[in-house]
Order: sequence, then structure tokens, then C-alpha cells
Amino acid sequence: MNNHPVQVLTPSGGDVELITQSLATAGLQACIFPPSVENLTPAERDRVGALIIAEEALSPGVVAHLSHLLQSQPPWSDLPVLVLTSGENETQESIERQCTRLPLGYHSLLERPIRPGTLVNTVESAIRARKRQFQVRDAMAERDRALIALRQSEERLRLAAETAHIGTWERDLDAGNLQCSDSCKANFGRKPDDPFTFEDFQNAIHPEDCAAVTAALGAAIRERVPQRAEYRVFWPDGSLHWIVASGRILFNANGLPTTLVGVVLDVTERHIAMDTLLRTEKLAAVGRLSSSIAHEINNLLECVTNLLYLARQATPDQDAREYLAVAERELRRVADITSQTLRFHKQQSAPRAILASELFDDCLSIRQDRLSNAGIIVERRLKITRPVLCFEGEIRQVLNNLVGNAIDAMGAKGGRMLLRARESTDWRTGRSGLLLTVADTGSGIDGPNLRRIFEAFFTTKGIAGTGLGLWVSQEIVERHSGRLGVRSRTEASSGTVFTLFLPYEAATR
Repeated sequence: MNNHPVQVLTPSGGDVELITQSLATAGLQACIFPPSVENLTPAERDRVGALIIAEEALSPGVVAHLSHLLQSQPPWSDLPVLVLTSGENETQESIERQCTRLPLGYHSLLERPIRPGTLVNTVESAIRARKRQFQVRDAMAERDRALIALRQSEERLRLAAETAHIGTWERDLDAGNLQCSDSCKANFGRKPDDPFTFEDFQNAIHPEDCAAVTAALGAAIRERVPQRAEYRVFWPDGSLHWIVASGRILFNANGLPTTLVGVVLDVTERHIAMDTLLRTEKLAAVGRLSSSIAHEINNLLECVTNLLYLARQATPDQDAREYLAVAERELRRVADITSQTLRFHKQQSAPRAILASELFDDCLSIRQDRLSNAGIIVERRLKITRPVLCFEGEIRQVLNNLVGNAIDAMGAKGGRMLLRARESTDWRTGRSGLLLTVADTGSGIDGPNLRRIFEAFFTTKGIAGTGLGLWVSQEIVERHSGRLGVRSRTEASSGTVFTLFLPYEAATR
């Protein structure tokens, strides 16, 4: 108790001496104030154990100051006030004094003459009550410190989760309510203000993954183990993403599941990286296989070419010699196409200037039978006579792939193919060049497939396609500093348009 002294404010020297001696005998500390109560500050008010003040010291100014100090106390504080009164009969003066101290609110009275036993008992009771107030103060301070520490910890956790794009969620299994953090909504393609219910979550899951997610939740409830599932979800814009979700079931006192809490993380980039790695490994394997195949094919082509040459030299029939010459020339073209297709990353010839008409003529001559059999009408619009410097074998390979895809898109029903050549300018670089167009009236390419047609191994032809044609073509065009573009429609007047831009002087590497 000595840490919380009793403040004594009385003009009577006798009272002061009696009070201090009585309290000291009881082991209580008393501090004597001068007659002016203005020295009692809010800080001092919150430190003392009790206040003893003589009734005659309660002037209007003192009452006003004390009243303000008492009314402005913190919530935990209720400073005990003991007022020394005269023990005489009630008089008009004593009634006026009672009215004067009314603004002080509740307070205890000690009548004079002061009885030491009554004084000590009253003060000890006030000190005990005051001590409980200080305990409440300390408990509140400790609670506030704990709350501040908790908020700081939660803030650090929130910042860490936001930095790592980890979303938190909680689902009430009884009510079915779902509460999500902003990061959780973002992992499902939602904005912070967008509603996101449990039904929205279920509808976002890829149909092929719904059973696995349900099974993981069932196992978490039955076996009381953490739930973990990796599955695909559709965003509102239609894009597909990968999600990893981890959660835990909370049970009530009866052992019944009540709440499911956990975190989610978008791992789409990881899957993209894995897919890229797989494609890279497949391409490396294809490259190694291509070198072996190209070597064997070229050996066979060289052998057949030599035999045709010998046959042409040995026969006297002029028609036969011409046929053999054509066959020999076509075999050389087959060799060029094989080398360019299977080893496109290697430069096989020097660049030369060539006309658009020559490029299209060579491409159509190879596809002439398929065009005739399918009933496809070819329309040529060649409005340029300026040659372009390029590696003609590579560009022929690109055009051959575009024309072949157009024929496949139109199929047996036939259609119309437009081949166009004109001068153009690349708006990104300002360079002039040749713009070649291959357009068809086929079935067209839908949006999701159109975004992926230049990916390696992506094909819409099933086992009949390799998924390398357009990917190889794009690589060739980029090495020529050109640009390969595409537009397509699947509705009425469906069809696809490929554009190939080649700068006039780009192929000088």
C-alpha cells in the first residue's frame, strides 16, 4: 500500500498531525498538501490511494477543480474521497457546506473529533478498493498491450500473405457461409468488392476436378486430418487457373464439424513453367530425333537421286529422260523440304531475292492435286513485282504449311482460297516489306484455340497433327525479322486469314 499514498488537504495543523501519526502507526503513508488544491494534477490523482480533505477547505474554486479531476478520471479509476466534517449539531452553515460539496459526487464522511481507529479502518477500506482499481488498470494495460501485439502480428501475417498472394478463407459448415480475404478472391479472379459465395466457389472448379475436391473434404472430416487439394478453376473471364488449397476442420465439444478454415494460392505460373519445361524437353528430344531422321532420309534421297541421274543418262528415249529429270528435280525439293522442316534452326542456303509469284507458284504446284480433288478455287491477287531478300526454302516451308492448313480447314466441301501479295509497312518498326496473305473460307478457329495455335505441340487435328507446323513457321518468320499474324471467325461467313510480313532487306544474316 505504501506505493499509493494518502493525500491530506486540511488547514488544521492538529488534524494533520493526528492523521499522519494514526496512518503511520497503521503502516500507511500520508502526503500533506498545502491549502491550495491546484497542486493536485491528473497524474497525481491516478497515483494516490485516497484523498482526505477538510470540509472548510472546500472553497468554490477547490470544489470546481476537484470536480473536474473526478469527472475526467479514466474508466478504471474511482478515487476515494474522505471529507472531514464537524461533529456539532446541524446548522445553517453545515447545510451550506453540504450543498457546496455536492459536485464531488459520492464521498465518505469522517466526523470530528477524529477517532484514530475509525480513521484507519475507513482509509484501509478505501485503499483496498483503490488497489483493486489499480489491478483493473494493470489488467487493462496488459490486455491493450496484448491486443496491440496481436494486431501487429495479424498485420505482419496479412502483409506476408498478400505479398505471397496467399488468400485466407473460412466456411461455416452449418450455415454454409463463406468468408474470404481480398487475396482469396483475387486467386479466383474476383475483385475485393465482388461477392463470392460457396456456390460461386463450387461453380468455378473445373468439372473434372470436382470429385477430387469433394473427396479431399470428406477425408478431412472423417479422418480429422488437414485437407489439401490442387485443382483447376475458371475465372469469370473464362481463363483457366491452378489453385492449391489447404484447410483444417474445426469440431465442437460434441465432436461435430463446425468450421472449415484454410488458405489458397494461385500456382498457375508454376504449371506454366512445368508445361514449358516439358515442351522444351520434348523439343530437345525431337531435335535429336530429327537429326537422325534427316541423316537417314537424306542418304536415301541422295541414293535415289543418283539412280535417277544414271537412268536418265542411260535411256535414249527423250520423253523418259524428261520425266526422269522432273523426278530428279522433285526429289531435290523433297530433300530441301525435309532439311528445312526437320532442321529448321540451321541455315541451309544463302538468301536470295525472289518474287512473291515464284513463292506461291512453287507452293501451289506441290498442293495442286489436293486442291483439285477438294474443289477449292484459288484466287491470286499479286499487286507487287518487287522481290524480297529471304531464305526461299524456309519461306516456301511457311507458305506450304499455311496453304496446307487452309486446305484442311475447308475439307471435302471445298471453298475459296485467296493468295495475295502487296507492299506494306510494319507500323512497329517503320520498315517497308512484302505482305503475303493466305485466306480460306473454312470452319475457322475458336477463341481459346486461336490464342494457342503458335504453341509447340498444340494441335486441333488429333493424331493427324504434330503441333509443330505453325510453331516452326513463326520461328522462321522471326528469324527474318518478319511478323506472322492471324484472324479467324467461326460464325457465319467463317474462315481464317494468315498474314506474313517480310522486310525487303531483312534476311542478311
